[in-house]
Amino acid sequence: MAPEAIDVLRRIRGQGMTPSLSALAILLRLLFRAGDWESAWKLFKDMVGKGPRPSSRTFDAMILGSCRRGAISVGEGLLRVMHRFHCEPAACSYNILMKAHCVFGRSADAFELFDSMLEAGCAPTVITYSILIGALCQEGRMDEARMLFDDMEQEGIESNRVTYNVLVDGYVKAGQIEKADAVYREMKERGLSPDCYTFNILAAGHHKFRKDWGSEGKHLLDEVLKSEVLPDAPMLDMLVSRFCWDRRLDDAWELLQHAVEEGMTVSVAGFNSVITGYSKEGLEEEAFDLYQIMVEAGLAPSTSTCNSLVMGLCKRRRLDDARMLLDKMIEKGYCLSTSAFTIYLDGCFRMGNTAAALRCWNDMQKQGIRPDVVGFSAYINGLCRANYMEEACEAFHEMCRRGLVPNNFTYNSLISGFCRAGNVAEALKLESAMKQNGLVPDIFTTNIIINGFCRQGRLTMANNIFVEMYAVGLNPDIITYNTFISAYCRAFDMVNAVNLVNKMSSEGCEPDIFTYNIWIHSLCSSHMTNRAIKVLDELVSTGFFPDTVTYNTMMNGICSDVLDRAMIIMGKLLKMAFVPNVTTVNLLLSHFCKQGLPRRAVIWGEKLRQVSTFDDTTRNILDRAYRDMQEDAEPLTAKSGSSLFLEFLMRITYGSLHKCEPLKRKTLTITNIVDHGITKSSNMMDVR
Repeated sequence: MAPEAIDVLRRIRGQGMTPSLSALAILLRLLFRAGDWESAWKLFKDMVGKGPRPSSRTFDAMILGSCRRGAISVGEGLLRVMHRFHCEPAACSYNILMKAHCVFGRSADAFELFDSMLEAGCAPTVITYSILIGALCQEGRMDEARMLFDDMEQEGIESNRVTYNVLVDGYVKAGQIEKADAVYREMKERGLSPDCYTFNILAAGHHKFRKDWGSEGKHLLDEVLKSEVLPDAPMLDMLVSRFCWDRRLDDAWELLQHAVEEGMTVSVAGFNSVITGYSKEGLEEEAFDLYQIMVEAGLAPSTSTCNSLVMGLCKRRRLDDARMLLDKMIEKGYCLSTSAFTIYLDGCFRMGNTAAALRCWNDMQKQGIRPDVVGFSAYINGLCRANYMEEACEAFHEMCRRGLVPNNFTYNSLISGFCRAGNVAEALKLESAMKQNGLVPDIFTTNIIINGFCRQGRLTMANNIFVEMYAVGLNPDIITYNTFISAYCRAFDMVNAVNLVNKMSSEGCEPDIFTYNIWIHSLCSSHMTNRAIKVLDELVSTGFFPDTVTYNTMMNGICSDVLDRAMIIMGKLLKMAFVPNVTTVNLLLSHFCKQGLPRRAVIWGEKLRQVSTFDDTTRNILDRAYRDMQEDAEPLTAKSGSSLFLEFLMRITYGSLHKCEPLKRKTLTITNIVDHGITKSSNMMDVR
């Protein structure tokens, strides 16, 4: 559309007519949205040289286009020269730049611009405050966000639904659900009707932190749905969201399809709810199908749409497809937020592909995508988990230099990294720095440091921190107790381990499956299989279901136990619906090798390759078996009772894996999907 508009402009000028400033401002927006940066600047220079003289709207269009390309400094330069053309920057001009700074993780620059705005005598609007409040909420600075919200109202600027939603979202992300509910009630008292975004934010918070969606969360939804002032589209969005939170994703999809077929007004929010739901469930095919329907309905995908699609691909370990999706969206001119890259970056680190994560980080810098607090925290956390502590510290210092305020998660990542590296002293220094910067170490911080001392066998120091927890108002949780129990079991200090289990129960912290697994593993390692069986029976009697770790721990004990008792234990496991995995395969193959049966390990390895995914451990075991076969030929006929029993276990494992073999899924062609769908630019920078 932009080339045709330029042709019209040329004909107007060819006839000696002067195009209106409004028309030129619209044309500039079209050029920027089409990605034609050079033509937009040429048109602007023509206006400066030939007229008509640029207006405030023209400058705003240029500033917006520059910010969308990540060239915020160019936008600021345009703001400074406006007065030369007898144009005074309005609130909209400042809002565009402030939002750009916040989107690219530079909230400190946004607040500096806000001060300049006030000094210039330009009155901020509710949009100005919403942008800044959102930036503070994004960084977890909720007390400051609330103060700014109150300052806005003292200045006589009435808050709107968007401002309240921003504040509610901030409290939810900070885990402060009570305060989020209070703001929601305050919003209703002011006569502002909640919309689908209000509901989605609160529903997510109740679902994640309170786990009582069945009571208060549903009451909240019913209350919102009974509101008679809501138009059709938000009502539809909330009905769709209700289905999603009840995990009725197919019903939500059918409702959206019906709405489109009936010509009802639909919004991106409803589609995003279902796309996110499918992506979280690992159903990326359904998510992309729904994405196509959304685009065919004439709706431009939002930043949330992209985030959900990338998340779904990363959950399915399809990192190459996720990267291709990001690249295609950039190629199509879709203005991505930092979140999409952060999701992909985190996915790469979680799957051990550090090289891809580092490439993503470098590409973000080259493309002018400035990471926010969440992005930096994910990057630092990934580096720490990959044991790149020097690079993690450099990223931490760079984050601080950019004016971003590290949060508890950032510090906890570094503290955890140092503890894993055995440098608990450096971890303690970071904890001290954390306190000096106004952050309060939480239960996660304390658990990490306790685990660091326990890994070094310094149980006295760990106990000292355990005692200090109560002094600062922290109560130990199940992870604290499990860490200590595991440490005592590794030290063969069963007396203290038992005492801690009793203390744990007396304080109302009931053992979980991890507690039982630690206990069973310790007993099996000490060749106390009879007691391990009793603990297994206790686990079942308390209503817990053994998991794969429990099974594999017991299987390992079975293979080392006397034959008669091993048969009894195996009978118990079979009654509990034994579920094998690659770890089960590894321990059984390794026991073949230990019993001098490498040929049986190789034969079973070839059979299991058809129904199980092998890891590096499996390959190492089979390599060892091949070497043993070459060194000492093993007769197939000579089999002891224990080797026959091992053969029996392997047959059960093979049968279970064969029965549980997943169905083949068709592969999505990301290129075709993106080429078909992404045709419109994002509205992430719209601030009018």
